[in-house]
Amino acid sequence: MNNYEIIFDRIINNLKKKNSLDISNVIKAYNFAKQKHENQFRKSGEPYILHPVEVASILEHLDFNTDVISSALLHDTVEDCGVSIKNIEKTFNKQIAEIVDAVTAITKENFMPDNENLFSNTDDFLKQALEDKTYQKLISIGKNNKFGFYIKFADRLNNLQTIKVFPKYKKEAKINETKKWIIPLAKLLKSKYFYDNLKNECFLISTEDENKDFVNYYNRYIQNTKNYITQLKEEIQREVNLYIKSLKTNISLYKVIVEPKTHLEIYNDITAHFEISKLTKIKESNFINVPTYNIYIIFNQKQQSKNYMELLCDILSNTNLSQKLKPINLSYDTFNNSYLVVKDNIRNLFSISCMSRQHFTEIQNGTIVGTDVDIIDETMAGGVVTNFITVFTPSKEKIKIPSHSTMLDFAFKLHNDIGFSCKYAYINDSPNKSPIYTRLNNGDKVEIVCELDKNELNVNIAELRWLAYCKNESTQRVLIKYFEKKYN
Repeated sequence: MNNYEIIFDRIINNLKKKNSLDISNVIKAYNFAKQKHENQFRKSGEPYILHPVEVASILEHLDFNTDVISSALLHDTVEDCGVSIKNIEKTFNKQIAEIVDAVTAITKENFMPDNENLFSNTDDFLKQALEDKTYQKLISIGKNNKFGFYIKFADRLNNLQTIKVFPKYKKEAKINETKKWIIPLAKLLKSKYFYDNLKNECFLISTEDENKDFVNYYNRYIQNTKNYITQLKEEIQREVNLYIKSLKTNISLYKVIVEPKTHLEIYNDITAHFEISKLTKIKESNFINVPTYNIYIIFNQKQQSKNYMELLCDILSNTNLSQKLKPINLSYDTFNNSYLVVKDNIRNLFSISCMSRQHFTEIQNGTIVGTDVDIIDETMAGGVVTNFITVFTPSKEKIKIPSHSTMLDFAFKLHNDIGFSCKYAYINDSPNKSPIYTRLNNGDKVEIVCELDKNELNVNIAELRWLAYCKNESTQRVLIKYFEKKYN
């Protein structure tokens, strides 16, 4: 059997174990993609179908549904094989067609220069314009169907993992694109798995000339601790099961996961702990002084009587684990998820957390509801903004804007007429006037004062210097369009 056949068989077997619906659609998508990609090969010489199968495998491992897995298998058939989105919808369903459409790149054959988009109306920068348009489309469709983002995450992760055959300049271009668009999107969706692993692959590729010893130390450490980690996992499972049985509640253990941290996480911990400035200065002995594994204790049900950090502390205090794992401190990850750092009897450090199965899935995959993806501007060309502040109007309406925004940006966010006519603002009920270039802070209450004519209509008072007063690309675009028309 070929590699892709082995991987696909594993996908199907895992889906059957999970009693997933519509497995037949996944098989149908695989056969469809295999036929369309026939005689296509990757730069490494492997059959092209291996790539969509590996992308599908990543998403199956993360427990995405069969529509998403089918979309992963089909994600390159439109772009690379001439299949139409209508054909995908007719052969499969609308959901799958929409996801595939979201991740299908804009090519020079179907690129339409847009006079409204100041960054994509020149042939000199067509390649950059195509990239911008492709991600603008992904974000636009993704706001309504966020599964498209996850196909893109898994697709890029697999591409980065198999990029060795490319020349250095192409690797660097791929890393820059990933940092500009994809990692920020993963952060906005709060997907720890893709955020951590995409950043890690970029780190490994960008430092490949100097990280050989570090990677060897990492691999050797993980290999040497393999048997110990297996025993530790079994011990934790046994002690947790005994403890929750003694509680006489309906809570039950789903599984214990012990997995190594990424190279980048360990590198950041080591360089912070030892104040090492160069990757080449890291030694194998440094590994024992930082957490190298994440331990997740996952329960089937939500815990009602106490929070999970309390439950974790009880487990570590009231079981035999108290003789083996000693709490050191409480820490938080990028997404403000809490965990304990613990040390075992032989000085290994671990990050350990306790949660429900649903919460674990949300931490790994992120969420498709209530994220800041819904408020980002899909027409931007400068990359994805990930940090937002909340600003209040006098009527207490909450407005989310990028964290670096000025009062002028806020005015244009409310309405272009308010932006073009704004003179100054009163911030947080202060009697003092604040100029339009004032940078806003989270929680500010802003009352904008506009220039009005005798009929109480807004008067445009925009000046060329305003371009220096705004920090948001959307505001800059509106002003540039206005001044182009005015001076032409």
